[in-house]
Amino acid sequence: MGRIFDPAATAISAIQNVSRISVDKADLKRMLATGEGEPSHLRVLFEEVDLTTLMQVAIAFEISDATLARAYVHAREVHGAYNPDMDEIAQEMGIAALPFDAT
Repeated sequence: MGRIFDPAATAISAIQNVSRISVDKADLKRMLATGEGEPSHLRVLFEEVDLTTLMQVAIAFEISDATLARAYVHAREVHGAYNPDMDEIAQEMGIAALPFDAT
């Protein structure tokens, strides 16, 4: 029998690969809904986890696209997360995002 893809487990694994601070599904849901949490976790979540996986996790947690975009903008402004695809989504949704200065 084949393995079933679990996007939440994929996101958690990505975070755990760079942090010794534990993270679980409740933490993941909070981060995706609010943009709050451990700064290093937020940066990995929004920068390293594939956009499709982020969207799948948000759907599984019943987090709307607008809520996810607002959470990303908050994580970017407060914790330094950066994802050009999420910037584009936030802009298309009319959710304000400050220009990112990568210098």
